[in-house]
Amino acid sequence: MTQAPLVSAVIPTRFRPHLVCRAVRSALAQTMANLEVIVVVDGPDPETVAALKEFHDERLRVIALECNEGGSEARNIAVRQAHSEWIALLDDDDEWYPTKVEKQLAVAEGMPKGRTVVTCQYFDFQGSSNLLRPRRFPKPNQAISDFLYSEVSLLGTIEGFPQTSTWLVSREFLLEVPFAKGLKRNQDTDWLLRALRLPDVSMALVDEPLSIFYNEKKRVRITQALDWRDSYQWAMGNRNLFTPRALSSFLAVMCMNHAGKHGIQWGVFCTLLKDCRRYGRVTPKVLWLLVLYGLVYPKMRAFISSERRTALLYHSSAPGASGD
Repeated sequence: MTQAPLVSAVIPTRFRPHLVCRAVRSALAQTMANLEVIVVVDGPDPETVAALKEFHDERLRVIALECNEGGSEARNIAVRQAHSEWIALLDDDDEWYPTKVEKQLAVAEGMPKGRTVVTCQYFDFQGSSNLLRPRRFPKPNQAISDFLYSEVSLLGTIEGFPQTSTWLVSREFLLEVPFAKGLKRNQDTDWLLRALRLPDVSMALVDEPLSIFYNEKKRVRITQALDWRDSYQWAMGNRNLFTPRALSSFLAVMCMNHAGKHGIQWGVFCTLLKDCRRYGRVTPKVLWLLVLYGLVYPKMRAFISSERRTALLYHSSAPGASGD
């Protein structure tokens, strides 16, 4: 590489050689060619290392770790070794459209330097349907925790922040606020809540789908393998990162939802309702969401698939219809 790259694509991976090669191809195929692609193989994985050696492109750098450090620290290692001003995150099982980095960089270069984040819309691919997300973006001065969780619809539809593979972040910002080492779940949410509450953060959205989030239910992702206790313990330990309203919504949307996937859980329902009262803010909407995820949807799973339910909720929800 004759000149320093403008952007470093960062891809942590382990035990998924076929998928990571798809992600790498999409990164190397960017129209903005002045980039490097850093793949961190998170622990011993000869098959993935061998697969990556088939790429004959000097822009690709492979960092093979001797021990498994986890996705958060794998990203941190890549950021520390990056040669560029900008970091573009890419999960190993997702991919980018060719103009993704070019269009985001054009926006980023017109923004203040420092704590800068540029995201984009993406397609949530669930096998039989492509859902465009997000359909809205945070309002000016809106707490990021409220945007992430308080705007869920009365049917339980949550737009959420653009998925991790859409992020273009200044390297300076990621060095200042690294991902939390050792965190197995909620890695992206944890970073967002800690980083975006700082002063002088500049954030922009390219309102065009430039990334594909492969969300097939038949293939287990970390987010699909969640035990409700993982998210619960993380949220209770980080209550200061939420507004009271957002904390209650998180307990309903993330914890009650995951617990309900194993059937009606009265004990979990009572625990979460008690914590909503003690630490959060119980509203009619929060109470309804606890009932919806804990009692209604578990019954529905007997005759409607989760993919079908997600598609129906997506198409029935109107952007901005959050209620409270």
